[in-house]
Amino acid sequence: MNKQLLLCLLGMLLFSACKKETIPTAASTVTETVGNVTVQNLDFTYLNARGQLKLEDKGETTSSGYALRMKKDSIIWVSVLPGLGIEAARFKMTRDSVYVMNRIHKEYTATSYDFLSKRLNVYMDFNVVQAILLGNYQANGTEKATTEGQLQHVQQLRENLLFDYFISHQNLKLQQLNVKDQATGNTITVTYDSFQPIGEVPFAHALVAQVLQAGQVSDFSLTHSKVTVSDEVLEFPFSIPSGYKRL
Repeated sequence: MNKQLLLCLLGMLLFSACKKETIPTAASTVTETVGNVTVQNLDFTYLNARGQLKLEDKGETTSSGYALRMKKDSIIWVSVLPGLGIEAARFKMTRDSVYVMNRIHKEYTATSYDFLSKRLNVYMDFNVVQAILLGNYQANGTEKATTEGQLQHVQQLRENLLFDYFISHQNLKLQQLNVKDQATGNTITVTYDSFQPIGEVPFAHALVAQVLQAGQVSDFSLTHSKVTVSDEVLEFPFSIPSGYKRL
């Protein structure tokens, strides 16, 4: 799997944002106390979105359209669409596996989160990916919560990873997430902005993510042109054409 495809996978599956054009159908809010934090997490059954991805890495810029589908706590599916109805790649994540199909090079892979985490030098599992895509707060083990102005600041230490969450007292939504690998110094910073309602729930309509790895910086921005949530069943097709090489 080449580095460009890995970076696109990281950008597509970890970071998501959307414009103001939303069509809410079946979203609900869960205002709850998770650990020491009061939040509004988005609750839904199926989510369907389309948008544009932009990746900047080593002076090169890559842009593409994409379609995103989710079944809560079960499946994340992404189709990368550069234009003219052409699909360049397709991704599918279940709770225990990651599948990638590169249509340009006629290659595919089926792997685990452990393998992907090692290749990207960023810890990943289904729950982490889903929470970041939704801008939902995730409690995990021991945490330290303080108040900084209009923000709740929560720190969590998960093995060698330090998570810093910044949650607004006003809309009870995650505003920024910083993750630092204390062994390598690698960091991910995700900033959520421009909140608009989906049903009753504020949802980040703009997102910027930056990855610092081995002293090199990669920037991601994603913008949905449309996002809907509903109880109607979505399909998550992923079939490998004959002749594709498994990596």
